[in-house]
Amino acid sequence: MSIMAISQTLGSLGDEIGRELARTLSYELADREIILKAADRFGGGVRGLEHVTDEKPSLWERFAETERRYRAYIEAIVWDLAARDKVVLLGRGAPFILRRVRHCVRVRITASERLRATRVEHQQGFTADAAERIVRQSDRERGARIRFLYHVDWDDPLLYDLVVNTDRLGVKEAARVAQEALRNERFQPSPDSLGEVRDLSLTAQAQATLLADPRAALLLHPVTRQLQVSVTCKDGHVTLAGTVVGEELRGIAEEIVGKLPGVTGVRSEIVIVQPARPTYPV
Repeated sequence: MSIMAISQTLGSLGDEIGRELARTLSYELADREIILKAADRFGGGVRGLEHVTDEKPSLWERFAETERRYRAYIEAIVWDLAARDKVVLLGRGAPFILRRVRHCVRVRITASERLRATRVEHQQGFTADAAERIVRQSDRERGARIRFLYHVDWDDPLLYDLVVNTDRLGVKEAARVAQEALRNERFQPSPDSLGEVRDLSLTAQAQATLLADPRAALLLHPVTRQLQVSVTCKDGHVTLAGTVVGEELRGIAEEIVGKLPGVTGVRSEIVIVQPARPTYPV
């Protein structure tokens, strides 16, 4: 089966359409579940960083290790859900994370600013002026976040397979249009596309697990705090490359990745280097 990844603006009825799609298709619906699954797998601190895919990035986050970790953890969960198929993914950058997936239908759900503000006003009890400010702020912050994380303009219609305007379509009508797109032949999975998603999922799981495991802390660059070991996967076989200091670290990386469900083998191309010798003034 195919995957549905939805990007929505505030007040566009995207949540309601996603729930209707999941109900009629008997698909899993994932929104906050993505956060909860990431927290369960990689640590409870993930919940405190939920804003990372929703709000405008602050200056410190552009360099913060926490932002990089959060992104790796969330992407690992999105890929894991995609590898299982039959899922509607709401937000969390899913359309951009899965943009390489042939059998993923990427949907943008939006509406005019005025109508979205009216919906927010009625649903949440704001004044009309406050609702308009909230909608505009949400658009700016979410757009800035997606640009920062994925280097794309989330308003670009060419990023999506389907753009739905809920000024003219209600929840059930919009869900029917999206469901019809999901049935299109070009979005049906093939053995190759399913295998590619499984491999990309294992790659993401391995990278996130290496970041999360305290034993692998020395695999991080001392300044940038990014992994010094790269991960690729083909048909369940994972290849590790990069440089580490000492045989023990290479063994730790191989052990962590080798225990992941779905990994059928680990090939290590990691190069062991000697620690830099301290220099003393003459």
